[in-house]
Amino acid sequence: MAHLKVLNPAVSNLSDLLEPLPTEEDLQLESIEDPEEARARLVLRGRVEEEVRLATHNNIVLPPTLLDQVADHVLDLSKDEPCGLRGCVIVVAYVEPEEGEQFLAQVKADKTMPSTHLLILTLRPDPASWYTKMARIFRSLGGKRRMIVSPKYELSKRTFYDYDS
Repeated sequence: MAHLKVLNPAVSNLSDLLEPLPTEEDLQLESIEDPEEARARLVLRGRVEEEVRLATHNNIVLPPTLLDQVADHVLDLSKDEPCGLRGCVIVVAYVEPEEGEQFLAQVKADKTMPSTHLLILTLRPDPASWYTKMARIFRSLGGKRRMIVSPKYELSKRTFYDYDS
């Protein structure tokens, strides 16, 4: 049975029960993402996805959030560089245990800017995925081979300069 309590307005103040409503200043203090960074993330994600899909003839299955995570990671690694993201070159490789490493794509963030650092994105297959297991069955029946990418990736950074010089 539900319990119902009726408040007497003379005894209790409604604003004390509900807490004060947020003011316009409180709403503006929330962290708002930089629009330039958000745009850079979207462009970077789109360019990497486009290059990888072209290189694999659209025979690759990427986890839904993988490229967003990669774009965030790339922006984070590039923020301390002399040219920032604009000096970045991203190389995408796919490593299969039985076939070795396969170069997929190379994306230069800004073609007019000198390259200051190289980021190597290494993707691996996802052997635990149900799609991978189904792909093996269809491949044995004569279907085309698809690369199923794991949500885990490796992103390593190499710089083209030396701070000690």
